[in-house]
Amino acid sequence: MSTPLKIYFVQMTSRNEVDANLAWVGQQVAQAASSGAELVVLPEMFAQMGGLDPRPMAAEERNFDGPVGSVIRTLAQQYGLWIVAGTVPVLTALDSRPRARCHLVNNHGEVVGHYDKMHLFDALVGDQQGVYKESNNYSPGSSVVTLNSPWGALGLAVCYDLRFPELFRQLNDAGAELVIVPSAFTYKTGQAHWEVLCRARAIENGYFIAAVNQCGQHDPRRRTWGHSLLVDPWGEIQDLGAEPCGQLLVVEFDRVAAVRQQLPVNQHRRLD
Repeated sequence: MSTPLKIYFVQMTSRNEVDANLAWVGQQVAQAASSGAELVVLPEMFAQMGGLDPRPMAAEERNFDGPVGSVIRTLAQQYGLWIVAGTVPVLTALDSRPRARCHLVNNHGEVVGHYDKMHLFDALVGDQQGVYKESNNYSPGSSVVTLNSPWGALGLAVCYDLRFPELFRQLNDAGAELVIVPSAFTYKTGQAHWEVLCRARAIENGYFIAAVNQCGQHDPRRRTWGHSLLVDPWGEIQDLGAEPCGQLLVVEFDRVAAVRQQLPVNQHRRLD
């Protein structure tokens, strides 16, 4: 893989108003197209973030063709862009609770595949929200996912997954040279751990991490960190800051081979 990839990062402050969130996404996708982007990445819970029951949306998005999926797929086709659509709740035949599903949509508006968030955020953060219990509303996924694209195998992970290096090692083994991580990292944990986790996952695997985060105050109790990052295999970062924005960044895949030649950690591994 050597052709550079132009990614448009969409960092946003999603709230419960789905139409408003999608309108902002539409504006950002239009800007992405005008900037020459090839792939747009949306954060976790881009369409709806708050205390609402996720099941009504989940029932409509089984095939990602409900009120959210149809908008994203139309935007991808209209502007000729690939889109990583953060996460939306999706009901499946396997679970009573929805899964938090990240979809990859191609430039024809077709769903290429999806990843279901594997690690659910059940934690005592000590912020205004205090306790997070994602497993009350969601079921975990169970599959490590890489998806074919014009830029090779793209790995997918979501937010809390960053704390589990074994997942990122398996994405490495599956051939990913870029792993995309839509997120809604809390302000408190983000301030302490976000950058170091993103850099560690990139450095230890010798690939790119594109981590696109929510930012700002979503409701009186929930605040996220922002600072979406593109991390290269050496651990060098490009940081979007704390405010809602869209930004074009370039993945130079030749950097992967160069760093892996300097530090051939994949050949030096002793534990399988």
